[in-house]
Amino acid sequence: MIWRQALIIGTAALLAVLIEVTLLSRLGIPGATPDLVVVTVVAVALAMGPVQGAVTGFTAGALLDLAPPGDTLLGINAVVYILIGFITGLAVDPRDRTIPIMMGMTGLATGAAVLLTAGLDTMLGSERVDWEQVPVLALSGALYGVLLAPGVILLVAWVVRKATPEILVS
Repeated sequence: MIWRQALIIGTAALLAVLIEVTLLSRLGIPGATPDLVVVTVVAVALAMGPVQGAVTGFTAGALLDLAPPGDTLLGINAVVYILIGFITGLAVDPRDRTIPIMMGMTGLATGAAVLLTAGLDTMLGSERVDWEQVPVLALSGALYGVLLAPGVILLVAWVVRKATPEILVS
C-alpha cells in the first residue's frame, strides 16, 4: 500500500514541476506563473491527508529548488510546500470538501506560498525580493491557483481513488 502512495506522490510532484518549469513559466501571462506545484500539493493533501501532503510538499519543493532557473535560496520552496501540504490536509474536514471550499483553499495556499517564499527569502538575506511586486504576484498566483484547482484536484482524487481504494477520498 505504501508503495502506491509513494508512486502517486512522486509522479504527481515530478509532473507538476516539469509542467510548471517547461510550459507554464514560458506562457508570458501577466502576474505570477501559475503555480501548478502548489495546486498539486494541495490536491494530494486533500485526497490523502496531511502527512502525505507534507511529503508531497517536500518532494515537489526540493525538485523545484533544484530545477533551473532557481530564483530562491535552496530549500525555501521545500519548507514552504511542506507547511502548505500539512496545513491543508489538516485544515479541511473530509465532510466539507466541496469544490468551492477546495478552490478557496487552493487560492489561499497559492497566495500564501508567494508571501511565505518572499518572507523567508528576505529573512535569510536574499536581495532578489521586490516587495512592490509581491502583492500583485500573490493575488495573481491565487487567481491562477483557483482556476487550476478543479481539474487538478479532481484528477488527483480520481487517481488516488483508483490506485489506493483503502484511503478515504471525498
